[in-house]
Amino acid sequence: MIETAQQNQTLSLRISEALRQRLEQIRKLTALRKGESVSTSEIAKQLLETAREDRFEVVELLGKPTEALLAIRRKGEAGQTLSRAEWTTLAYYVQQGAEAFTRNPLARETYIGILKAFEAAHQLRAGPSSRDEYYLGNLPGDCRPERAKPAEAAELVRQTVAETARCMSNPATKWTPMLAARNLYVLLDEEKLAGAAALSEALAPYWGVLWRVAARGHYFAEQEPIREIGRREELYQPAIPALTEGGYTLSFARGEGSELSLLLSFPGPRGPLYPLGPYPMIAEFRAMVAALGPKTRPPQRWDGEEFFGYVTEREKETEFWFRAHANGITFGFCGEEWKAVRELFRRAWETPEVRIAWEALGREYGEM
Repeated sequence: MIETAQQNQTLSLRISEALRQRLEQIRKLTALRKGESVSTSEIAKQLLETAREDRFEVVELLGKPTEALLAIRRKGEAGQTLSRAEWTTLAYYVQQGAEAFTRNPLARETYIGILKAFEAAHQLRAGPSSRDEYYLGNLPGDCRPERAKPAEAAELVRQTVAETARCMSNPATKWTPMLAARNLYVLLDEEKLAGAAALSEALAPYWGVLWRVAARGHYFAEQEPIREIGRREELYQPAIPALTEGGYTLSFARGEGSELSLLLSFPGPRGPLYPLGPYPMIAEFRAMVAALGPKTRPPQRWDGEEFFGYVTEREKETEFWFRAHANGITFGFCGEEWKAVRELFRRAWETPEVRIAWEALGREYGEM
């Protein structure tokens, strides 16, 4: 039931089940973005008014996310022009990735890349828009300059984006613009913009950043990496040699596809064996080891999605501890032991075999 505002009439349409499902998917996406309930008739009315076929294409792409993102990645890495629907789909998962895994936020450089991508696309907008206040609402209020005239809303948005990016480049900044990725998605989904060629040219410099966050968002939503299904694997993958440091040993095992798992062996003939995998778990463990360095003084801690780590002091000696949230099993290290573990991981990621395997996993899982 669609009511037209100009004629104040109600139009009844009989639609197919496939079209009804499409409308329902768009309704869910719109409700998620706005944070409020939206009716199917409202969505149908918007589609009739805007005649935006690419919105239907977005729904189709989101209906098969892994397959769609694989195709988008092939085109993006080849430098080919993405359609507006493909950029919108990518931006949808960028939003998911930016707001997922809140205990392990994105790198500062990544937030800056998202902000600059939005700024580049915002420049392509045709004419004024009522959505500038929405964009400003997703940016830090402290970064907003004083607005002189209402007509300057678009410029105010750009100045706020630039100031937010500047603040993010300062290590002293403690906050993160977690909601900023919503702006890129809404801009691509709703605004009147230049064509696909101009859009791809504007966003191409930020492809690497956007892909890493979108892959992270896909993993959060689908709980699987973006990987070719049923592809022919290499018949032989060379083994990765184990490394030893201070009595600790780090071993590597290749799994299906590009998967990689680690085994940290503690000193002694009956020392514990601690497995690490898959990629998100390994990535966080590396980040925790790097964050709790030898110069860290208690009380300091790491509280991530997978691990809880902390630094204590006993009899004037600094100790390092960690445990996985999943099982609570806790391991402690003196300063020299923790230094050996840190050095072990540093050396491992300097080996070509590990770096190649890690880069492949990063394309599939995104930034973790």
